[in-house]
Amino acid sequence: MNFTQLETNIKNFIEDDGTEFATSIPEIIKQAESMIFARLPNLPCYRKTLSGNFVIGTNEYDVADARMIRQVAVTKANSDVIFLKHRIDSYLRDYVPNASTQGEPFMYATKKATTSGIKILIGPTPSATLAYEIDFIGLETGLSSTNSNSWIGDNAEQVLLSACLYESSAFLKAPDSVNLYKAQFDEAIALFQQEMQRNYQAEYEGGI
Repeated sequence: MNFTQLETNIKNFIEDDGTEFATSIPEIIKQAESMIFARLPNLPCYRKTLSGNFVIGTNEYDVADARMIRQVAVTKANSDVIFLKHRIDSYLRDYVPNASTQGEPFMYATKKATTSGIKILIGPTPSATLAYEIDFIGLETGLSSTNSNSWIGDNAEQVLLSACLYESSAFLKAPDSVNLYKAQFDEAIALFQQEMQRNYQAEYEGGI
């Protein structure tokens, strides 16, 4: 279901011809997509990778668009790949209290969330340039007039539509419809989770 189809379906189900509602549909879709992310954060479309280099003397790095860091891997000079251990910020700072202490990083911590993503801290501070690959969870590019398709729209149509109808009812302050579409959204989420579990099980048993 692309953006135009979703917009049409929302209008057909809600049956509100008001200009205010029509112009608010893009924001309603955005809110619905955020709600889906909150309920299903492990979908394939949210798994992202950032590659780059840790450089000598720098122990803080920004991961744009990240909501959660899954793992951090570095490639050593001998081409060995190691995964940094995840520790809380205070532990890392206690273990390496002086940021000027350099060595081969073996752990990382989430320092803080930023307006654009997440800032991570690594320790010790790199004494050499190291290539990294960071796997993280982040929102996919949502549906809009400039982005017609998305993974959610193509693979979880009922989840997306029910979320949009719920958000539309909330926008219009229609309590009866809110309750109806909230129940439909919860059911769509449960059914989609069951479908994903069956697919994963089939792939595992098939050796894919």
